[in-house]
Amino acid sequence: MLSLIVPVFNEKENISELVNCLTGALAQKDYEIIFMDDSTDDTPAVITRLAESHDRIRLIHRAHKKGLASAVIEGFKHAQGDILAVMDGDLQHPPALLANMLAEIEQGADIVVPSRFISGGSDGGLSWFRKLASAAARYAGRILLPSLRRISDHTGGMFMFKKEVIKDRRLDPVGWKILMEILVLGNYHVLTEIPYAFEVRNAGQSKFGFKVQMQYLWHLVRLLKRSRSDRRFYMFCLVGASGVLIDMLVFALLNRYFSILSVNERAVISSLSAMTSNFMLNSLFTWRDRSPGRFRLGSKIFLTHLHRFGKYVTVSFSGLLVKSLILFLLYTVLGVDQYLGNFVGIVCASFSNYAFSNWLVWGNVHPLPPVIYRRSAGIKL
Repeated sequence: MLSLIVPVFNEKENISELVNCLTGALAQKDYEIIFMDDSTDDTPAVITRLAESHDRIRLIHRAHKKGLASAVIEGFKHAQGDILAVMDGDLQHPPALLANMLAEIEQGADIVVPSRFISGGSDGGLSWFRKLASAAARYAGRILLPSLRRISDHTGGMFMFKKEVIKDRRLDPVGWKILMEILVLGNYHVLTEIPYAFEVRNAGQSKFGFKVQMQYLWHLVRLLKRSRSDRRFYMFCLVGASGVLIDMLVFALLNRYFSILSVNERAVISSLSAMTSNFMLNSLFTWRDRSPGRFRLGSKIFLTHLHRFGKYVTVSFSGLLVKSLILFLLYTVLGVDQYLGNFVGIVCASFSNYAFSNWLVWGNVHPLPPVIYRRSAGIKL
């Protein structure tokens, strides 16, 4: 069964038309519509009258407004269906799209997200300010949270997913973007995007404002703190930054006291020094949850660390080759300053090192299958 969660706040002008559209779109489907209402006007009365003639409608009116995010999360708890969906109550999300989304779920999708930004989609003619704010929000999310980069429209308020996606997941969003919480913390393997046209608001007042934007930014920060996989990348970067300092320091010392060595020989030694430091720090902090324990000489744990260090050296060797090649090209061929050439080589080698370290050195014993991302043109009604 589908449980459709519709958070509303002072939408009395739109509710009747919305219900008519929903009942038409979901005809012959097993569903329930749960209105999570924080309104201060006559919206609850309108929903109550409609529920008298529609037994699939449920109203949960909260006496004290607590925000859209908490309304949706509370709606999930009341939902009886094994498929959950969320949409706004202002008619800007097309109800007819729900049938398409259900069809995608039936074809194996765990999450279905309508997108305004793929072929066939439209933002509904938003003002230039709203377009700019929306774009800034999307790109900020993609920059901070790699989990959001696989999707084009993670800031939308309409989506559908299997209930098991959030099983045993603690959802604690702020503001209005519950979808981000699910995409970052949920357990899913097939993610589908379908195009949709965002509709112009017919009645009522938009809730978009400065406060909402600040809540979105705070939500990103909170998700970054809670998402281990996303946070791991930034910890790796911090460790890598310390490795850059060690690499450059050792390189400078070798350049001053061991000038008999060639530039590339000095670069290799400095890299090995940074490599050892990076391995220890990554074991202690970045991949702490996958590390066997402290470094204790003579113990099995130490032997495990030693084995991993061997793999880490192997992984880093490819980065070392990249760094040395770039240094050779920049310094020997192009005549660029040797310190600058060494630094550029370090940066280029860092990207591959993270991917292979995460997979080969500190890889999960039972890794989850990768997320399958697909776009659909939608199924014709």
